[in-house]
Amino acid sequence: MVTFLLFLLTACTPTLQTEDTYDTQAAEELAVGIYTDGVCGHAIGDDVCDLVLRDQNDEIWRLYDFEGDVIVLDFSAMWCGPCQSAASTVQEMQDFYNSEGFKYITILIDDPTAGTVELNEVQDWAASFGIETAPVLQGSRILLNDDPALGYPVTSWPTFVFIDRNLEVFWGIYGYSEEYLKMVIEDML
Repeated sequence: MVTFLLFLLTACTPTLQTEDTYDTQAAEELAVGIYTDGVCGHAIGDDVCDLVLRDQNDEIWRLYDFEGDVIVLDFSAMWCGPCQSAASTVQEMQDFYNSEGFKYITILIDDPTAGTVELNEVQDWAASFGIETAPVLQGSRILLNDDPALGYPVTSWPTFVFIDRNLEVFWGIYGYSEEYLKMVIEDML
């Protein structure tokens, strides 16, 4: 089981998918998903599986394109207050650490009604929070799974997954603390 540091913060709780509820049709319709090679995973120390999603510009975005950068994946829901707090600092963090090879990636999983996120909602999120150079991605619950071999073990909103320059899962936290995020990022840089 993946051990994430449980930092006592305000967070919201989603329902995880299991292998039986994985929605292959939804993944194909969005032309996105997690691409595994049989040796990747989402637990700390694993080589992370490639992730392909659409960004706020309606372009295909691939996680593996950012090998060599320190990456923060921010799994958020649009209806979640702590997720909105995190979103208000995204561009500032991206600008501050950009020159050191840092990427802040927001993956929106739920729309405001806990439904599927549409492109216009991803664009609205980026515009509302002034996110201009950091990708905001159109995700869905197909990316989540309580088995880290099959998906990200997100159990509250927001969940942050830190990926090192070699595309290995370095750390993860549930809930939002700007100070703690910066501390982990600086440790990785």
